[in-house]
Amino acid sequence: MTRTARDHAIEVRNLTRVFPAGGTDTVVRANDDLTFSIPRGQVFGLLGANGAGKTTLVSQLLGLMRPTSGEIVVEGIDAVNRPDEVKAMTGYLPQTGLSMRLVEVRRALHYTGRLRGQGEADTRRQTAELIDELGLGDVKDRYVDQLSGGMTRLVNFGMALMGRPKLLVLDEPTNELDPHNRRLVWDMVSRRSAQDGTTVVLVTHNVLEAESAVDQVAVMNGGRITAMGTPGHLKEALGDRIRLELFVRDDHPLEHRERELFGAVGTLTEGKRDGSYLVQTDSARMPDLMRLVHGELGMDRVSDFRLTRPTLEDVYLTLDGRAEPGAGPAPGGGPDADRIPAGAGEAGAAATAT
Repeated sequence: MTRTARDHAIEVRNLTRVFPAGGTDTVVRANDDLTFSIPRGQVFGLLGANGAGKTTLVSQLLGLMRPTSGEIVVEGIDAVNRPDEVKAMTGYLPQTGLSMRLVEVRRALHYTGRLRGQGEADTRRQTAELIDELGLGDVKDRYVDQLSGGMTRLVNFGMALMGRPKLLVLDEPTNELDPHNRRLVWDMVSRRSAQDGTTVVLVTHNVLEAESAVDQVAVMNGGRITAMGTPGHLKEALGDRIRLELFVRDDHPLEHRERELFGAVGTLTEGKRDGSYLVQTDSARMPDLMRLVHGELGMDRVSDFRLTRPTLEDVYLTLDGRAEPGAGPAPGGGPDADRIPAGAGEAGAAATAT
């Protein structure tokens, strides 16, 4: 079925934002003629390296920064000329965290709901629901600044959900969370998308986590969107390939001859950990890879290995403009986090509480 403009929660047309380039007459195009749309109720992942333009784009979506040119429409509202109306329907979780650290957990949630215009009864009801859903019952009467980083992150996530916003913008929502609470957050995001029709814009570097959570993903580089589609569609662009993650026992590196053998089968790259390697090749070479692992190398040398199809992380590293085609991620590795600049977090807190 063909979607119409009414089916889209966010529409961006020819969006450009430029900044002066340090005392020169030239300018930096942080966002360069971006045009895309996000269907209502989707989880939309925004990936890209530091400086790719993600922060600038998010700031404009939130009405915290005016574009140099172009249009942004959020739920039928002109975000450029009516930013306060967009803020009122948006829950924002910045990477730097939110304010209200000097009150109890239950009050932080309650105050956020009231500031967002919720009635008293509905605020009390949603506060109780979120305390239960997030597992915050044991700490609901503790001050937020007395909590661990992970528990504070859960409280901030709950604050972003207060008022049941139509649009959620989440910047690295699972930072500092343990595996159990990371899964809890992703499950809650999925429920709100599927059951409530909430549209979610997810900014993250945790590509492997995002792969299971997003409906659609855009990869940014140099202020432009270099690729956009479903995770499955983007992975298909890499062709019929496989990847072997190899971990050698006792952190003993591959010998020169062994490197040459693996390199003859596919592209061999070293991981960040001693004794870890990644081999990428065509699926037709899988028997050759297995012969090398079992025969030439021998299982007494192998601590672990994983044979998989390309991941969304492989797509990201291929398309973000910094990796050579065919070069994959280091096993267990990933790019550094991209932080919202100082000050934007405070503005984000205002957007959440508006």
